[in-house]
Amino acid sequence: MKLHGEILAFALALAPALSFAAQKQAEDAKMTDERLVTILHDTNKEEIQAGRLAQQQGSSADIKSYGEKLVTDHTKADEQVMAAASKAGVKPNPSSLTAHDKEMMQTDKKKMDQMKRLSGSQFDAAFAQEMSRDHDHMISMLRDARQHVSPPIQELVQQTIPVLEQHKDLADKASKSADQKTQGRQPQPVKR
Repeated sequence: MKLHGEILAFALALAPALSFAAQKQAEDAKMTDERLVTILHDTNKEEIQAGRLAQQQGSSADIKSYGEKLVTDHTKADEQVMAAASKAGVKPNPSSLTAHDKEMMQTDKKKMDQMKRLSGSQFDAAFAQEMSRDHDHMISMLRDARQHVSPPIQELVQQTIPVLEQHKDLADKASKSADQKTQGRQPQPVKR
């Protein structure tokens, strides 16, 4: 009986700490205008760089064209982000990002660094797949976030989602095209 009492006392002592940790995690995950503007601004800059990389290193017309579209659309999108931020009275602020946000951004940067080492059809296939995943993730995040932000930022989200869906569709198309080219190649004969 004494053991049960000690376990119960320990559990009761631990409960506030667990509750605080759960509350802290929920706060970290809560989307704010400032946090979303910061994520979108940073993402637009990354997508512009990715588009330029695709224009330089892409081997297919689809990837080069896709890269050009990324640069054009994300340049315009960033102007819209800054206008919506101004209406909402916020600015991009890296301190508003959660540890998870920063980790995701670092992972994306590493993926792009790896992409820079690829060339030809390898680059095309990897780039298209990565862009499809990235855009899918952003669409999902924006759909979840729109209910937690102010009207000017909600309007921005509504404008942004269709553009990202189009980018994802183009990436999927380019990925299928790159896969077909890779699979359609005849292996080189082995020299003896």
